[in-house]
Amino acid sequence: MTLVEPYTYELADERIAQRPVYPPDSAKLLVIDRETKTLRDHTFRELPELLQQNSHLVFNDTRVIPARLFGVLEPSGAQVELLLAKQVLSPGVRVLPTWECLGRPMKRIRKAQNIRFSAGLIATVVDDSNCDRVTVQFSSPDGVDVHKELTRLGSMPIPPYIRGGKGDEQDLTDYQTIFAQTPGSVAAPTASLHFTPQLVTDIRARGNLVSFITLHVGTASFQPVVVDGVLKSPATESLHVAESTLTELTKSKDNGTPVVGVGTTVVRALESSYGSGAAASQGETALFITPGYNFRCIDHLITNFHQPGTTHLLLVEALLGRDLLHAAYSHALKSGYRFLSYGDGMLIK
Repeated sequence: MTLVEPYTYELADERIAQRPVYPPDSAKLLVIDRETKTLRDHTFRELPELLQQNSHLVFNDTRVIPARLFGVLEPSGAQVELLLAKQVLSPGVRVLPTWECLGRPMKRIRKAQNIRFSAGLIATVVDDSNCDRVTVQFSSPDGVDVHKELTRLGSMPIPPYIRGGKGDEQDLTDYQTIFAQTPGSVAAPTASLHFTPQLVTDIRARGNLVSFITLHVGTASFQPVVVDGVLKSPATESLHVAESTLTELTKSKDNGTPVVGVGTTVVRALESSYGSGAAASQGETALFITPGYNFRCIDHLITNFHQPGTTHLLLVEALLGRDLLHAAYSHALKSGYRFLSYGDGMLIK
């Protein structure tokens, strides 16, 4: 891979939002004009007036699943944690659910025979050949519904920088967008967390179009972007972009209507699908957007403030350039913006 040096910055713990603001559209919104290279402070509630008239906004309708599980190894009784990363799909509706998982402590999990989460749910390690994850198969010795038991026992997979990754009842609502429909993500498409039903109504009322794609957010959100000094591609993610949505986007592009991606996951999905044929709009994407990338579909971006040195920041830098990216993050740090998943956001025009 390319020896690109990702943008990084100093982020103090106290700048990382531990809960979202209420209501969500009261969050700060930094508006960045790429043409004039100016920065302006607003709130998400002002977004309908800030958008270019008759814009086409695209949201991710994925739903976060309760993907974090805590259990004990058998027979040692040692406590472990699993994070469901990607379901291994097999033909047949009665096949037991199998998942690729991250885990802590991984060395012990690799050597385990079984991991017990409750009287009705255990996991068996079926493949430990991957360097950073294991594949486990879930089953129930008591004959309970495994899928329901996974949902009952799992907690929302909030990132470790939010209260140590320990989700609670409030996160069931806070860490789910109002657009969430299709289950499958292990992290939220956080740019959409700022949107309320009224805000979407106001956006539509000004003649803007709204479309949806599905990209299930995976471990690309939090795994290292640089390994042994070399830039590492993020993991693949599952996507679905309907043919009707691609038709709408083509019409917008032909008409000169600006396309606004709401979140980096939307950008990855659209840039993977638009103009690439039907095969690229269903399945998985391995697209890695870095500085120098030529965007084919999106014109503007709404996104949160991301962790230092991440793939998301590389994508934002591809739109802004290093100097304007640095100016924006420096301004946000000096101006009291809240960072990361539950933090504030920006509109890149």
